[in-house]
Amino acid sequence: MRLILLLLSVCFSVSALAHKASDSFIYVHADQIRLDIALQDIQRLHNVDLNRDQSLSWGELQASASPLRALLRSNISLTQDDADCPLLFRLDGLSQHSDGAYAVWMLDSPCLHKNGPLQLSYTLLFELDPLHRALLAANVGSAGNLLPMASDAPDDHVQLSVLSPAHNSAVLGEVNALDTALKFGWEGVVHLLIGYDHLMFLLALLLPATRRYGQSTLRGAFTDVAWVVTMFTLAHSLTLVCASLGWLSLPSKPVEIGIALSISLAAALLLLDVNSRIQRRLAMAVGLLHGLGFAGVLAGMLSTSPMKLVALGSFNLGIEFAQLVLVLLVLPLLYSLAASRIYQRYLLPFAALGLALSGLFMAWQRL
Repeated sequence: MRLILLLLSVCFSVSALAHKASDSFIYVHADQIRLDIALQDIQRLHNVDLNRDQSLSWGELQASASPLRALLRSNISLTQDDADCPLLFRLDGLSQHSDGAYAVWMLDSPCLHKNGPLQLSYTLLFELDPLHRALLAANVGSAGNLLPMASDAPDDHVQLSVLSPAHNSAVLGEVNALDTALKFGWEGVVHLLIGYDHLMFLLALLLPATRRYGQSTLRGAFTDVAWVVTMFTLAHSLTLVCASLGWLSLPSKPVEIGIALSISLAAALLLLDVNSRIQRRLAMAVGLLHGLGFAGVLAGMLSTSPMKLVALGSFNLGIEFAQLVLVLLVLPLLYSLAASRIYQRYLLPFAALGLALSGLFMAWQRL
């Protein structure tokens, strides 16, 4: 019950969290490096909204280019043979990713045109937001050298990496499938754990098993939950793959609103005490929507990256691993409480009502 109350209190005490966390995108080529930074993240770094209209214009970005350039220079570095490489930063325009507008910066350095390993370090936003990530894709030739933007690298020679506070640098040219799998797998685990709406929906799928306490054993409850979670997993894996590969695209905002409302729907069915067959159908239908939310973190990069299958598969496995561990940990605890009359008569309905209101609250925040 403390877990339920903790999730509900987190929801009402912070603003609604979308699945698309704070991300930057780095595309590395032999002739230049492109950095895409979300406009909302730029505002967090420096007050660019000069007219205070809650919207950043191209003119405001240009007016703040000098201080922003200084911030980038102090948080992004390129080294070769343990020597710093000069970097030139140029504001180049705007781009669109799944969660909105991004500012495009072009980085140039003479070291990009030289032979030898390069190391890119990135610490932007990590102090403000430890959950921020920079997704890196480098166009690498068969010899480990960087290729120009116009070149098409073979499938196994596009380097993918995730830069985080714990791993804030990458050696360019090192294409390692195992390293890619481990990094994206871990990001899948993190992405599920910071997605409070996903966790709350998962909780709404677990609670009905406790309502039917006495009608089956804990093993039977696990079987019911396993079927429901499997339907959810299959559905969100399908849309995660399709959206990440660019085969399916929907605006981020209605997806996030729909995910929030799915929590309320699952909670309402909990109050109505529907059977497990209806729950499985709900989990499958809503899972399609949740997969689009999961894909937001990858869709901006994987649609053109030949290493996409390794990264995408590992990211999905990370999500599933975290989901399975949570079910194995939480369900026995909830089931042990289910024998209590207080739980059945008061706490379970209160939890369902709280989840329903939380979903409506998050949907309203995302309008």
